[in-house]
Amino acid sequence: MKSMFLAVVLLLSAGHVHAADAPSLPAAWTQIGITVGMPYAQAKALLLKAGWLASAPDNEGTPVFAADPEVDCGQGWDAICSAGFHRGNEAYGLVLTPTDDDKLLVQGVF
Repeated sequence: MKSMFLAVVLLLSAGHVHAADAPSLPAAWTQIGITVGMPYAQAKALLLKAGWLASAPDNEGTPVFAADPEVDCGQGWDAICSAGFHRGNEAYGLVLTPTDDDKLLVQGVF
């Protein structure tokens, strides 16, 4: 999973990818009801129910969101958050946007 998070870091450092530029969701996820803009808590519940497992982030600090320790957030004014999920030989990372009320919204995948 470290290679997935390294890929995100490289992607972000290569040209400031914004959440709006994130690729669309995989078909396997849209089929279970995951949509861009939905609350992360709802998306996470659907993914776990479908057999996807949340991946621990590479950071070893205190989780930004206690209820969602798999979520890792960057620093700075345009930082994004992400959460990795895997099932079998498939692995994706959700691009998440925090809201003013400390919720997370799905913006796409990496």
